[in-house]
Amino acid sequence: MKIYKTISIFLLAAVLLAACGGGGGGGSGTTTVNITLTDFVITSSLTTFKVGVPYHFVVKNSASVPHEVYIDPIDATLTPDTAKTQALAGLGPDILTAGAGGSFDYTFTKAYPSGAYEFACHLPGHYEAGMHVGIVVQ
Repeated sequence: MKIYKTISIFLLAAVLLAACGGGGGGGSGTTTVNITLTDFVITSSLTTFKVGVPYHFVVKNSASVPHEVYIDPIDATLTPDTAKTQALAGLGPDILTAGAGGSFDYTFTKAYPSGAYEFACHLPGHYEAGMHVGIVVQ
């Protein structure tokens, strides 16, 4: 009888530990950020980030056309090619086709004040239509 009580306690402890584990997705200590792209708006569950924290960005293109989302320096003159080369991280239109989604991981290594970086889509006419949102990294 004592063995069954001991096994029950271990099983209960395992269930409780499993329930307490995991946090923001992507892995232990990782914060998940949900980004939604529509025609022609970017919304993000977070726009203020911390240096050294691993982030898992989950992107959903809910629009009827392809989009991209990159973490770029704020610059309205960037093109799809230069936006990709200047980006800290992100996903291109080959992945974010209409209705598609994807994800990427990134950990900021330095601070960026308001007005320095943003999430942006630089496909022709998209940035000008409002597809960008500023971020802050502390």
